[in-house]
Amino acid sequence: MGFTPQQVNKMSMWQYYSVLYAYIEQNTPKGKEQLTEAELGELSDWLDADAESKPLYKTLVYLWDENGPVVDKEVTFTLD
Repeated sequence: MGFTPQQVNKMSMWQYYSVLYAYIEQNTPKGKEQLTEAELGELSDWLDADAESKPLYKTLVYLWDENGPVVDKEVTFTLD
């Protein structure tokens, strides 16, 4: 919802639940926007397959010029 734990701790229960229900309302698909059973199955399969693969990490490689560090390229890798 975008609040820090400290901000949530300062909220009353009424404020927290008001924000929570508004967040749920704004982020829940309505009508035809909901997934069909077939789409839900495809999404589930995709998520399961992705969880089994090694995560990809990205980092930037920098070069140094007269003005300081400059981005040269982005590198993608996995950890063994």
